[in-house]
Amino acid sequence: MRNLAIGLMVVIIALGFSFLRNYKKRNVPREFKTTDEFIQWLASEAVKDAEVNNHLTLDYSPDSIRAVDQILGKLHDQYVRAPLSISVRGLAASYGAYIGEVIRKNEPNVHWERDDPVMGEKVYPLHWASGNSYPMAWCQKRIVNGEEDDVWVKYTVLRDRKSTKSF
Repeated sequence: MRNLAIGLMVVIIALGFSFLRNYKKRNVPREFKTTDEFIQWLASEAVKDAEVNNHLTLDYSPDSIRAVDQILGKLHDQYVRAPLSISVRGLAASYGAYIGEVIRKNEPNVHWERDDPVMGEKVYPLHWASGNSYPMAWCQKRIVNGEEDDVWVKYTVLRDRKSTKSF
């Protein structure tokens, strides 16, 4: 009986240490070596969210930006009903990173920066067609404002125009 009690205590202590070790791992902030690494991680989070919460597969094709706009439309509806029920900035960052990665993979001479001399730190501008685009801000506006800030329209206007203006 005594051996059983000792064995049970050892198991409980081992489970406690295992829980604490895993708990600490979950609370450690992610560290990224480059802006591209961070953006790629954010984009992968959007891909996961689209699959789990919307049953959509995002494939990094330009047409997948339409699917993202549909997802953002649903998020807008949720935002209108209960603004605090979603993480607007987090979702906008993930889906904006995804849109930017679609552009980067499908257009020549496109790259990310972390900061912008005009807009400030951590705005993640996408340098594209001799100008800057801010897909994370596109997505935030789409969630908050609705259809008037359609990300598919913004993408197609810039793709077709490829001007030096920022959008």
